[in-house]
Amino acid sequence: MIEKYYNGAIEQVLGGIGITEENSILVHYSNEFSVENLECVKEAKKKESPFFACHEFEYGQIAGAYEPYLDIICTMFRRYGTGSFVAFLEKCEVYKLHRPLLQSYYENGVCEREEPVLLDEVEYEQQRMTEAILTMLLALAEKCPVVILLNRFQLASRSTMILTGRLLSASRGKNIGLILGVSETQSIPEFLLPVWETIYEKMEDGSRVYHIGSSGQKKSEAGEREYSEEYGEVQENTKLGNLVELLDYEQAFYIYSRLERRIKFDNLAMDGRTKYHLLLGFAKVAVLTRELSKALELCEDLAAIRIPGREKEGRFEREYLIATIYMYQGKLPEALKHAADAGKIAQERQDEYGQFLTELLETQIQMSGWYNIFFCAQDVQVAQGLLGKLEKYRFKNHLAHVYIYAYDNKPEIVAKAYHSEESLVYFSKGIAIAKEIGNEQLINTAYRKNIMLASTNGMYEISLLYSVRTYEALREKESLEGGRIYSGIAYNLCAIGQNERAQYYYNRAIRLLYRLKRPEDIAEVQYNMSLNCIMLGQYAKAEGYLMQCMKAIVKLHLNSLRVCNLSKLYGLLALVAVLQGNRFNCERYLNKCRQFLNYVLEKEKMETGLGTVHDYAKVDDDLFLYTFSQALLAEMEENYDEAGTFYDRAEEYLQRAHGNQFFSYVLFRSSRMKCYHTMGRYDLMEAEEKRLQEYEQAHEKRYAGLLDTMGKRLFSMRELKQQECSEEIPLAKIDELLNNESILLAYKSKKRQLEFISTWQKLIDVTGVTAEEMTESVMRAFLNHFNIDCAVYVRYIERSAQVLYNNTHVVMSGEVLERIRRTFQQNPSGFAISKISSNYAEYQDVTAIFGEDEVCSMVAIPFFNNAKIESFLIAYVLMKDNWHSSVNRYMLDEDDLNLYQLLFREVRYSLNRLDAYDKIYEMNTKLYLSAVTDQLTGIYNREGFYQKLAALMKEIAKGQRNAALGLMFIDLDNFKHYNDTFGHDVGDLILKRMAEIFSAVCEKTGFVCRYGGDEFIIVLDTAEEERLRELAEQIYAQIAAANGFAAEISEQLHTAVEIDEAQRISCSIGIVANKEVSSEDEINDMIKHADELLYSIKTSRKGTYRI
Repeated sequence: MIEKYYNGAIEQVLGGIGITEENSILVHYSNEFSVENLECVKEAKKKESPFFACHEFEYGQIAGAYEPYLDIICTMFRRYGTGSFVAFLEKCEVYKLHRPLLQSYYENGVCEREEPVLLDEVEYEQQRMTEAILTMLLALAEKCPVVILLNRFQLASRSTMILTGRLLSASRGKNIGLILGVSETQSIPEFLLPVWETIYEKMEDGSRVYHIGSSGQKKSEAGEREYSEEYGEVQENTKLGNLVELLDYEQAFYIYSRLERRIKFDNLAMDGRTKYHLLLGFAKVAVLTRELSKALELCEDLAAIRIPGREKEGRFEREYLIATIYMYQGKLPEALKHAADAGKIAQERQDEYGQFLTELLETQIQMSGWYNIFFCAQDVQVAQGLLGKLEKYRFKNHLAHVYIYAYDNKPEIVAKAYHSEESLVYFSKGIAIAKEIGNEQLINTAYRKNIMLASTNGMYEISLLYSVRTYEALREKESLEGGRIYSGIAYNLCAIGQNERAQYYYNRAIRLLYRLKRPEDIAEVQYNMSLNCIMLGQYAKAEGYLMQCMKAIVKLHLNSLRVCNLSKLYGLLALVAVLQGNRFNCERYLNKCRQFLNYVLEKEKMETGLGTVHDYAKVDDDLFLYTFSQALLAEMEENYDEAGTFYDRAEEYLQRAHGNQFFSYVLFRSSRMKCYHTMGRYDLMEAEEKRLQEYEQAHEKRYAGLLDTMGKRLFSMRELKQQECSEEIPLAKIDELLNNESILLAYKSKKRQLEFISTWQKLIDVTGVTAEEMTESVMRAFLNHFNIDCAVYVRYIERSAQVLYNNTHVVMSGEVLERIRRTFQQNPSGFAISKISSNYAEYQDVTAIFGEDEVCSMVAIPFFNNAKIESFLIAYVLMKDNWHSSVNRYMLDEDDLNLYQLLFREVRYSLNRLDAYDKIYEMNTKLYLSAVTDQLTGIYNREGFYQKLAALMKEIAKGQRNAALGLMFIDLDNFKHYNDTFGHDVGDLILKRMAEIFSAVCEKTGFVCRYGGDEFIIVLDTAEEERLRELAEQIYAQIAAANGFAAEISEQLHTAVEIDEAQRISCSIGIVANKEVSSEDEINDMIKHADELLYSIKTSRKGTYRI
C-alpha cells in the first residue's frame, strides 16, 4: 500500500510542473523504505523533461554538503548549460571567494579553497554559499524544469536542510518540484531540529504533509553502522573535507565529535596518522564553530600523537592553531608567543608559506582577529613585505582587512573623510578590494569602523555621513546590519542635538532587532537611548535603560556590550543616580566603577609590547564620568572644596573624552556653574558660562547646515510612518525575549557541560600515575574547557598541605594557606564572585592574595571531612585587555560553583583511590621483592635470578637485545674464617659489602644474584673476553682496597682488629662467555661450566679467575 501512496505523491508533483507554484510534498512513513523500485521513479528517469533527480541518503554514511543539490547543478549544467561553468558562476553572482572551490567541485568532485575563512565572516559566507547554490538551481530550472526526490531526508546534512528550507520559501516559479521522504522512526540529531522544524512547518502550513503508513521493513544492517567504519575511505574523507570547505561546519562538528567519542570511549582502532589528521580537522572546525575550549582540548590530544617524519610539521600546526584560539579568546600576549613559536618552526623547515601564515596571524592578533571593530582604534605595525605576500598568495580578503583596519585610524586622517574618502588612502584600497571580491559585510563593517572612530572623536558629521552611506549600500534593509545602522543614525542625531528625531530611529532599531530576536543588540540600543535621556533630563528613564543593559549582561553572560564597557556603564549609573538625589546608589555604582578603573589605570602605566589599544583606550570617558559623579556627590554633601577638586579633575578628562562631550558637556558646565554660584565664586561661574555659550554657538554653527545636507536622505530612509516609529516595544516583551534567550543559552551550556563530564570521567579514571600527574592532566582540561586563567588545587595529608597544582603567581606559603583556610571555615560551601556581583568585597581576604585589581571573577571551593579541610580549589579569571572575545565569558557565577563542586568532588575521590592503589601497589611490591630478593644483601636471590633470566630470554627472542652474554660464577675465599673468628654478624657484613662490590662493577652492564650461602653469579651483557677480564680485575682491585674490611669490623665490634693478609676476604671466579645464547638451557650449561672452572681454581690457586 505504501508504494501506491508514494507513487501518488510523486505523480502529483510531476503533474504540477508548469502549473503549480508551491509544488512540493513531504511524505511521512514508518520503518525503512527505498524508492528505487517504484514504477513512477523508473518512468520519470526515462523522460527528458522534466529533469528527474532521485536521491536516497544512506544510513551510516556521511551526508555531503548540499547533497545532492550540487551534483544536480553539475549534471544539469553539463546537459543544458551554455558557455563555461566559470561564466555561469559569475552570472549567478556567486561570491568571488567561493568560485574556485565550486569550480573544482564541478571538475573533480573535490572542493579546494584558496583563502581561509575568517571567524567573523562564517555566518556571512554560509549565507552567501546557500544563496549562490539556490540561484544556480533556479537558473538551470529556467532552462529545463526539474523534480527532486530526496528519500530518507532525515539523514541529510544541515546545509542540505537549510537550502531545502530556502527553496521552499523562495519564489521558484512553476519549474521546480520537490518530494521529501522521511522515516518517522529515525530520530533527527538535536542540532538539526530547528532547521527541520522550519521545513516541516512550511510544508504543514500548505497541507503538503502526507502520512502514508508503515512499510513493514526494518532498517538494514547498514543503518547500524557508525561513521567510523567508513572514515579513512577516500570517498568519505572527500565528503568530510567538502563539508568543511563548503562551510557546513555544524554538520562537520557533529561527525567529528562522534568519531572522536568512539576513539576515546570505545577504543576505536585507528593508525596514528589517520587519528592525527582526524583530530586536527576537528580542532580547526571547533575554532570555526566557536568551540574554542574544545579546540584547545584537541590540541592537547594532538601533542600526544607522534608521527615519524613529520614532528616539526605537527608542532607548527599545533602552535599555529593554539595561537589562533588564544587570539579569539582575547589572550593576545599568549597568542603572540605561540605565533612566534610557529614562525620559528616554519623558518627551521624553510617553509615560506608557513612563515607567511604566521606573519599574517601576528598582524591579526594585534587587531584581535578583526573580530570586533571596537578593538581597531589605532594604526598597527604591519610586518615588512606582508602586503606583497598577501598579493602573491591571493589572500585578497585578508589584504582588504589589513588595509581597512591597520591604517587610517588617526583622528586627523578620519576627519578628511567628510570631504573625500579617497584621502583615506589605505582605507580606500581596502574598500576597493572588498568591492572587487563582493564582500558586502566587510564594506559595512569598514564603514562602521569609521563611524565608531568619528563618533568617539566628536566628528558626528562624518559619523552620520558614513551611517547613511552604509544604510544605502545595504542589500537587505530589514537585517541585523540595518538595525545597527538605525541605532547609529539615532546616536549621531542625538549628538548634534536632534534628540526627538533620534528617538524615532532608536524605536525603529528596537522594533527591527526585536523581530530578529537580538536581545544583546537591543541592549546596545538601550545604552544609546540612555544618553539621549540624559540630554533631555529624563534621568529615571535613563537609569531604566541602563539597568536593562546590566540585565542583558548578566542574563546573557556577556563581558560587556560592544558599545560600552562595564566601567563606563557603572559610571553612567552613578551619574544618573546622583542627578536623582540617590546618594546610596551613586556610592554603590562608584565603587563598582572603581573596581574596573583600578585595573585600567595600572595597565595604562605598563608597556604590553602589543600594537593594540584595549577596550579602555578611551578610559578618559570612564574617568570623566567617575570624577563628575564624585563632584556632584560631594556637592550634595555640601563639601564644596572637595567638589571643586573633583570638578577640576573631571575637566581634564572631559577635554580628552570627545565621545562624552555631546551628552555631558552642557550638563557638566551647568552643574559646575551652579556649584561656583553656591560657593560665591562668581568669577569662575562667569568663566564657565562663557565656555558654555562658546560651545553652544560652535555646535550650532558646525551642525546647522548638516540637516539641510542630510535631511532628504534621512527622511527617505524612514520606511514606516512616523507615528508607528515613535511607538516603543514594551519592556515586558523585551524582558520576555531576554529570558527566552537566557534559557536557551543555559540549556546549551548544560548540554555542553554534560558532554564534558564524560571526558572528565575518562581523565580521572586512571591508575598507575601519581597524584601530581593526574591533577596536572585534569587541570589542563579544566582550564581549557572553562577558559579559566589561573587555578590552585591543594589537598591536606595528615594536616600537611600538598600543592598539587598552582599556575598562579602566588607561592602557597603557610601564611597564605592559613588565610585561605580561615575564609573557608567561615564559608564552608565556597563562593563565586565577580566584579559585577554584589558580594565581591566580602571575600577581599582571598582576592587580595591573588591581586584584587587583577581578579575579574573567582570560584573557590573547599572540601571538608569530619569538619577538617581536606582539599580546596580556587579558580579565577583575570581582567582582560580585550573584553570583546568571541565566545568566552569572564563572569563566573553560582552555576559554575555548583558544576566545579561536582567535578572536583570526583577528583577528590579519584585521588583517594590512587592513594589506596599506591598503598596496595607498595604492599604487593614488597611481597614480590621479598620473594625474589635476598633479604640480607638486597640483590636477587636464586628465584629472582631465574625470573630475571626468563625475562632476559624473552627480550633476546624478540630481538630487543644482544644474544651475547658473559657469566661469572663467584665463590668467596676465607669467608669461613670471618664467621668463625668474628661471628655471624660480621659474616653478614662481609656478604653485604661483597654484594655491593659486585653490584657496582656490573651496574650498567648486567645483574648479580646471591646463588647460595657465599656463592654469587653475575650475568653480563658482553661475551668479549677482554672486557670480562677487565671487570674481573675491577672486582679484585676493589676487594684489595677494602683491606679485608678491617676498619668496618673494628667499628662494629668496638675494638681494634687486624687481619692477616693471607686470611683476608677474597674470591675465586669462573668465567664463561657465549656469543649466541638462544635458550635458558644454554645459560644453565654456562653456569655448570663456570662452576667447573671455579672448582679447578679452588683446587689449585684461590683468589684468581679463569676463563
